[in-house]
Amino acid sequence: MAVPVGPELFYTAMQKTRWLATVCCGISLTLGACSSPSAGTAALSAGGAPNVAGAANAAGASGAAEAADAGAANEPASAASIAVVQVETVTTVQSSAGSFLSPTPEQLVPAYVERNPDGTSAADAEAQERAKIDLALLFRGSDANGVNQQLDARLVAASSLAWSNIDHYFPRVEQGAGLVDWPLTLSSVGAADLDLSISAEWRGWQDFRGLGVGDRARPADLAVPVATLDFEARGLSSPLVLTVDNGSLQVTNRSSHVVARALLVYSHSGGIGVTAIGALDPGERIITILGPKEHPPEMLLAFARTQLTEFFAASVGTELASAMAAAKSIPFLETQGLRLIALLSDELEPVAVSFSSPVGSQQRVIVSHSEILKPEEEARVLGVVTDASIDADQALATFGRFTQAKLEFATQSSDPIVSANATSLLNELRAR
Repeated sequence: MAVPVGPELFYTAMQKTRWLATVCCGISLTLGACSSPSAGTAALSAGGAPNVAGAANAAGASGAAEAADAGAANEPASAASIAVVQVETVTTVQSSAGSFLSPTPEQLVPAYVERNPDGTSAADAEAQERAKIDLALLFRGSDANGVNQQLDARLVAASSLAWSNIDHYFPRVEQGAGLVDWPLTLSSVGAADLDLSISAEWRGWQDFRGLGVGDRARPADLAVPVATLDFEARGLSSPLVLTVDNGSLQVTNRSSHVVARALLVYSHSGGIGVTAIGALDPGERIITILGPKEHPPEMLLAFARTQLTEFFAASVGTELASAMAAAKSIPFLETQGLRLIALLSDELEPVAVSFSSPVGSQQRVIVSHSEILKPEEEARVLGVVTDASIDADQALATFGRFTQAKLEFATQSSDPIVSANATSLLNELRAR
């Protein structure tokens, strides 16, 4: 399906250097008896094989080595047997004219995941440049005697860039002025298999088959595959730009860093097309087209899932890639719209994680997800919101995952009726 020529479509991943305020996460490991699980830990399904997925990044490996040299005589062996994988997903939403819109998605959040009742502040909602940051922590243990330990994470916002309250989280977080404490419990008994009632955005991580993650404030038998939290950040700029020229899509890297690979995804009711984009040097521009869609939608989705898995596997290995593709299928493939997906280098990481005790390896994976509203979708939104009888539930059913972004776009309309209707619907959704 051809994309009509229109205003410039901006693609936002991150700014040239540290486009987000560095978030330092000081983590201390309090080790218990590692020969067997504690009495309070229920026997859950077994975890995956103890192989460590992915290579440690240079900084993490260096820090772990120095810490090991300093205290190897007193450090329990299992501390160095823990492998940590940190997957950071950065989501931005922009109109076809380039304005930033709400990146907060509509999701089926599992009951065990807590939500901050304060939500995103009004100041965040009015910010011109913002992104949603999703952080997932996965763990593997290679200690043959088992793992049963506590882990305390602290996230501290640096610089002057603002970020909102933590929105969703498991385990429970304790947020204060400028910092977040995140107590975790790890267990080698593994995480329970989540049933199909749990959204794949959380359930998909169980394909990694790592250690179970528990919440000290919750029942001991609740262990899930991943620790997750998300928040909104403000003050971003865009190194990657997607433009339309005479019916052709042009992707330009405006940053000072090489973007190794990316995927252009166009999903709609008739199917899905995925186009691979090769390495882009700083300042480089390429012309691309949307992928073919001549097969039934179900077959196209299966093809797209394979492409997404292979895209991740080229950088992170098959086990982690399978879990990432399962967890990201809904936002990246099954949500209708036009988007760019990219894997970025450590120089552009939004969250830095450090450890007070050495770990076996530390792997960071940074995924950029930029959602772009096409002009015809914007016209559809304005047409729907013209009807003053539409309520918030109908808006959600009509506009889908990025309902808030689309309503924000409608609030900018020059038509006072459309703007007023959109503002009313948006306020109702944010009050829920």
